[in-house]
Amino acid sequence: MTAIAGTLTGTPLALAGGVPLARPALAALIALPALDSPAAAEPLWQAEIHAGYGLAVAGSGAAMSARPTPLTVTALVAFAFNADPPLAGYGGLVVEALDRNAVGVSAGIKLSPHGSRLHLAGGGVVLLAPYTLLGIDVSGGACVHATPTVSLCGDLRLTAFLAGSDLGDGRTVTQGQLVAGLVFDAL
Repeated sequence: MTAIAGTLTGTPLALAGGVPLARPALAALIALPALDSPAAAEPLWQAEIHAGYGLAVAGSGAAMSARPTPLTVTALVAFAFNADPPLAGYGGLVVEALDRNAVGVSAGIKLSPHGSRLHLAGGGVVLLAPYTLLGIDVSGGACVHATPTVSLCGDLRLTAFLAGSDLGDGRTVTQGQLVAGLVFDAL
């Protein structure tokens, strides 16, 4: 019994030390929000540009398929409408490229707690041409000020497309993307 318990099982990637950069990367992600934020007035308006890429999953059971998502680029405008909790509404243009091309719009609400680099967002996305897709998306991430008015952001975005001409009957597509972005404080 002790011979079996003492044997390491699993692939080399899954064994301790198999991914040498995983621990430092995880530590950096956890520490990023804890860094002191600069003491500046919170902006009323922001302009944002994001690029995301990831994995899309469709179907279920044996019929489930996974493939890379299109490169998704968004250009948004956000406006603060509530001070406590700090909420902002956003809206803008969505463009998909690479695997397939599409253009649409996105809108939603973003929560950015006072004194924190973290933010959470939720809303909807509609792709309009050359096909239609209607979906909901949620995201969360953190931003770091590169200058007093420009922030670099990293997010995880999940989108579920529920309806549209690009989906089969009774089918949905869920995609997860890592997103990099720039946020410009306007006012």
